Amino acid sequence: MPAVSQAKVPCIIQLANELGFASKPTLLRHLGHIDELAPQIDPDGIYPQDWIVFRITGYRPEITSPDLVPGEALRGDLSAIAEKISEAAGLTADDIHEPYETIDSLTKRWSVSRKTIERYRRLGLIARRLDLGGGRRSVIFMRSAVEWFESLNTKRLGKAARFDRIADSQLAKFERWAIGYQHRLNYSRSQVAARIALRTGHSHEGVRKALIRIDHERSEPIFTDPGPTTPRDQMFALRAISRSIEPSAIAKHANRSHNATLRAINAARAGLIESFDLPIDDELLDQTVLDSPAVNQGLMTKGDTDLCSFIKSMRTREPTVVYAEQMRSKAFHLLMTRAGNLFATLNRSTPSGPILDEIETDLRHAGMLKIELVRSQLHLVLSTIEVQIEGLIDTLDPSRAAFLLLGGIRVASDAIDRYDPSHHPSNRGRIAAPVGLAITRFASHQPDIAQPTSTGKAMRRIPPGHVIVDWTHIINPWHRWLMPETRLEGVLDQLDERDRLILVRRFGIDGFPPITRPQLAELLDTSAMHAARYERGAILAARTLARAANNLNKDNNQPST
Repeated sequence: MPAVSQAKVPCIIQLANELGFASKPTLLRHLGHIDELAPQIDPDGIYPQDWIVFRITGYRPEITSPDLVPGEALRGDLSAIAEKISEAAGLTADDIHEPYETIDSLTKRWSVSRKTIERYRRLGLIARRLDLGGGRRSVIFMRSAVEWFESLNTKRLGKAARFDRIADSQLAKFERWAIGYQHRLNYSRSQVAARIALRTGHSHEGVRKALIRIDHERSEPIFTDPGPTTPRDQMFALRAISRSIEPSAIAKHANRSHNATLRAINAARAGLIESFDLPIDDELLDQTVLDSPAVNQGLMTKGDTDLCSFIKSMRTREPTVVYAEQMRSKAFHLLMTRAGNLFATLNRSTPSGPILDEIETDLRHAGMLKIELVRSQLHLVLSTIEVQIEGLIDTLDPSRAAFLLLGGIRVASDAIDRYDPSHHPSNRGRIAAPVGLAITRFASHQPDIAQPTSTGKAMRRIPPGHVIVDWTHIINPWHRWLMPETRLEGVLDQLDERDRLILVRRFGIDGFPPITRPQLAELLDTSAMHAARYERGAILAARTLARAANNLNKDNNQPST
């Protein structure tokens, strides 16, 4: 789903693009060669292009005037080409047969930020990308590559690893104070942490974690508060809040404080965003592209769910407005990168709710732009598949036709994720070429054969009424978490004016970009806290109406006795 890290050296970029068409076993061998090559690169050396190709692929091409690549630049691009190869291979956990580290495990191992890990990839830390399914990716690092990088950067990593906010010598003092506050004032762990933080100048969260560590080492804990929330607890809280249950009710059910419940919800939100593996780029982003009408007006949020009608609409080839496509491609890449840069600054111990809200709003907007980009390629998806199956897709079984079309749309979506218009200035932002190649590759592996149109026989056609999943829901992995339920859009006209305004503007249902909670508060002329409460109320009202309409339909469809 997310954009792969980009190489900087032209011949490396060319090699990465060419290797994407090899078979999976071949690509896995190439990944092994890259791991072997990295430790052998001298940053001060110069390496010819044909030698680089030979070391990675095992094939020595005949290049009349090979490019000469500085060792430092080559080492900096190795991770990018490894990521590109693993992406093309569709690397999964089943393909990994040795220990590996994740970005989070490395941040803990080296006591550095996620953004620092990104910079280390330019210094030769080789990454791979795992396909987790559902459009989600995860960046991993082979343990052997990590240990080599550590040996090469002992001073840099050693300095980071020695950084510790709270010295062990202070823990005994914290323990004495905590016992006193708890016994005399019956303070909770969070209240004690706040008091100690005020006295010592440490952060509240840092002291709270220190108190948890102290309790773990004691035979009789100081505090009887529930322990840290598990990922399961966090997801439970997030699902509850998404159904408009008040945080106070969630906290009461979980026997936790209100603040602990909010932290659990934010931790779950951060964990989901992390699974999307957003791109990070230190270069200054051009925000002016978001001012284009093609980017902030007339964006669709739903698709056709009747297979017959959907195929008919796909046969209609709408003229492509190059400028609109270019602006949407650039804006999509900008929003994804901006969300990734924001997430890299996030404190994972105590994720900031407002920052998470900004990231989620950017993802909603990016998702709407991606829907428009994919919609512009629907005719290409259908025509390419029909060329491969040598006939009309209508003549296939409806379930098989739906599988091919939705599968092709997913492939087109992945191609758009990997496409960065800033690296293709000559194409003016056109995405048909990468999408067409990806669809051809997908369709060529399908065994289906359609009924030819030249036989003169009557052809079976898919009748109306065959319901399929809305394709706009499957191209963005965050859709189910960040967008309202589909059934809520059907009751918008029944809501009061304020509730309807909240849902339409907050989630961009009216075709305009979604807004953040502070922007919603400004729109309603209230505080952010009240805006959040109004938002939960609007969702609850819409869910109640949708449930009532669904029950009425069930009653009407029951046979009379």
